[in-house]
Order: sequence, then structure tokens, then C-alpha cells
Amino acid sequence: MTVPNSAPVPPPGSMGQQHPGSGSGRKKFGRVPNILVIVGAIILVLSIALGITVTVLGITRTAGGLGDIEVFDSGSGSVTAEAGDDIQFYAEEGTQIPTCEVTGPSPEAIGEGTHQTSSTTKEGKTWASFDSITANEAGEYSFDCGGTPVAVGPPVSIGGIFGAVGGVLLGLGGGFLGFVLVVIGVILLIMRRRAS
Repeated sequence: MTVPNSAPVPPPGSMGQQHPGSGSGRKKFGRVPNILVIVGAIILVLSIALGITVTVLGITRTAGGLGDIEVFDSGSGSVTAEAGDDIQFYAEEGTQIPTCEVTGPSPEAIGEGTHQTSSTTKEGKTWASFDSITANEAGEYSFDCGGTPVAVGPPVSIGGIFGAVGGVLLGLGGGFLGFVLVVIGVILLIMRRRAS
């Protein structure tokens, strides 16, 4: 009796097996590369945009304060202030610090000034604060600094300076982080394509 030929039976466990390299790259990384690229790009763009905005606002605040500082070559004059305003007196760098007499709308109008020290450049000269008062009342405040040229105005905005510096750091730090994430995501995408 003749036994009919039958197809060879594959060894156990070999059914449905794929080539080891087939699709292993896609399974290994999944969606991680795409997510890294997208998140990194968003962080990069937002960090640069926010950094520029914060920097510009900080510079604007600082420049606004500098614009309010007025130079009096005669060493005497008057300024108008609102209640609660701080008024600083600046002397040119390298000159003798003068003694100023200040009069306000009333004897009680002149309060103790701020402890903040400021320095700025005005009309090509560097000015440093040497004294200050706080206006307790709104009105005109006159001063006489004995003929020594002085600059008078509000303190330089510390918040504006820190804002400008913080904006730069935000743009650089966040931008670097976003760039690194994008690069890592692109590298993983290339590795996945090569492995597939």
C-alpha cells in the first residue's frame, strides 16, 4: 500500500514567525520620536517668543525710567512729583558729591528716600545716585545743590533690568532644551527607519 505524499509539517513554534528585523524598529521606539520632535519644536518656539517679549518689556521699563531723569547744569531747579514718588539725586561720576537743600509743598511733604542706589548714562555721561527723598504729597519740589550739576529723577527700574536679563535667559535656556529634544527625536526617527 502506498502512502500519499504529504506537505512537510513545520517544526513547533515556527508558525507565524516573522523575520527578526521586520518592524522591530517601529515597535521599539513607537511614537516617542514624533512626540519629542513636536514637544521640542513647541518649547523652542515658545521660549524664543516669550524671551523676546520679556526682554523688550524689561528694556522698555528701564528706558522709560531713564527718560524721566533730567540734568540740571546749574545745580538747582524743581520737579513735579505725585504722592509716594521716589526722587533720586545723581552726581556725575568722578565729581564731588554736593549737598542739596530740598523744599516741598509743605514741611511734612519730604519723606525718607529709598535705600536703592542707581547709576545711569545720560547725555554721554555716567551719573550715580547720592541722595533721595520720597514725596509724601503731590506737588512741586525745589532743590539747590550749590551750583554743582546734578541729575534728578526716579530710581532706575531694578525690575526692568531683571526682566531684561530674565528674558534673555528664558530664550536661551528654553530654546536650548527645545533644540535638544528636536535633535533627539530626529535621531530616533532615523534609527527607526534604518531598523525597519
